[in-house]
Amino acid sequence: MKFMIVNAFGRSNRGDSVLLDECVHEIRAVHPDAEIAGAVFEGMDTASAVHPDIAWSERIGNAGGGVKGRVKSLAYLGLAWISAYIPWLGLYKLLPAKQRETFLAIRNADVVISAPGGYIHDTNFAYFIALLHVHLGTILGKTVILAPQSVGPIERPVSRWVAKSVLGKVPFLCARESYSYDFLAHDLKLPERQVFRTGDSAFWNDRVESDRARIDAVFAELGLDADRPIFGMTVVGWSFPKSKDPQSDYDRYTDCVARAADHMQEKFGLTPVIFNQVSEDLPTAHIVRAKAKLPIVIDETGREPDILRAMIQRSKIFLGTRFHSCIFAMMAGKPTFAIAYLPKTEYIMNDLKLSHRHTPIDAIDFDEMIGCVTNDYEHLAESEAEINGAVRTYQQNFTRLQDILVRIGGRG
Repeated sequence: MKFMIVNAFGRSNRGDSVLLDECVHEIRAVHPDAEIAGAVFEGMDTASAVHPDIAWSERIGNAGGGVKGRVKSLAYLGLAWISAYIPWLGLYKLLPAKQRETFLAIRNADVVISAPGGYIHDTNFAYFIALLHVHLGTILGKTVILAPQSVGPIERPVSRWVAKSVLGKVPFLCARESYSYDFLAHDLKLPERQVFRTGDSAFWNDRVESDRARIDAVFAELGLDADRPIFGMTVVGWSFPKSKDPQSDYDRYTDCVARAADHMQEKFGLTPVIFNQVSEDLPTAHIVRAKAKLPIVIDETGREPDILRAMIQRSKIFLGTRFHSCIFAMMAGKPTFAIAYLPKTEYIMNDLKLSHRHTPIDAIDFDEMIGCVTNDYEHLAESEAEINGAVRTYQQNFTRLQDILVRIGGRG
C-alpha cells in the first residue's frame, strides 16, 4: 500500500518529531512493505536524514511571509484544490516543484494520514492549510485518517463550517483526549462511528538513547557531573493570545517558573536545567534564568528526541510547560507537574488520572504547584510509582493509531 503523511510540522519541535516517528513506526508495524511519502512544513533535509526511506516534500501553501507571501499561498492552495476536482486541467503543474510532489503523492496514495499532533484549531491561517490537505485526500477518493489529534477550540463560525464540511468526510477521526472526542462527536455533530477515542501517540514511542557515556558527555558540555541531581524543566514562549494583558501574564508565568527553580535548589540542592524541546522557547528560558536568584542551566542545543529523552530521564523531578517533554518525563517514571498552555495538557493529564498535577498557565496556582513538586521529592518512590502506574493504565485503556490501521487491512 502507498501512504502519504500530510500536515507534519518538521523536526525542530522534538514533540512533533516523536509523533511523526511513531506514525511511521505504526504504519510499518501493520504494513511492513508500504511505500511512504510525507510532506513537512519545514526541514525536508532533516526529515530525510532521519527517515531516508521516505519520499519527503513540502507542504502546499508555503510561500513566505507578508502580503505577497499570503497571496502566493492562497494561489497555491487554489491550484491544488482545483486540480483535485478537475485533474485534466493540470494546474498542479504550476505549483513549486516540492509542493507539486506533495499533490502527486496524495493523488497516488492509497491512504492519506494527517499527522498526529494538535493543529486543528483556528488560531491562524495554518488551520485552513491543514484542512485543505485533509480535503484533498477525500476529494481524490483516498482512505483518510486523522491520526491521534487535538481538535479545537474552533470559535469562528466560518472555521467551524469548514471543519465540519472537511472532517465529516473523513472515515477515521482519532481524538487524543476527551475534549476532542466530545467536540467532534457532539459539538460538530459528526457521526460517532467515524470518531475514535485514542491516546497520544508519544505514549507508545519508547526510543531513548541507551549509551550512558554519550549522555554523560552531553551533560559535561553543560558543566554538569553525571551524578548531579537535576530539577528538569521546559518553558514555552507563549503569547497569551486570549489575555487582556498578555505581558503581565507572561511576566507572572516566568516569575513562577523562576521561583520554583530557586525553591527546589534552595530546599533540596537540585540543579535546575531547562531542556530544549523547541528552540523558539530559548528567549523565555533566558528570562527565567535572569529572574532566578540561583543559577539555572539552559541547554541551547537542538537535539533529536532520543537524546533529549535520555537527558530528561536524568531529572529527579520534572516541571514542564511543553507537554511532550512532560510525556517524556512520565515515560521515564519521573514525578511530573505540567503547566497547561493549551487544552490538550489538562485533558490528557485528566485522562491519566493526574488532575492534581497540572495548572493553567494564565492562572498558575503557585502554592499547589510547588507543594506538589516538593512532596514528590520528599516521597520519591511513591511519586514514581504513581506516574508509572498512570502511564501503564493509559496505554491499556486507549486505542492507538496502529489499531486503526489494522481496520484498513494489513498485518495485525
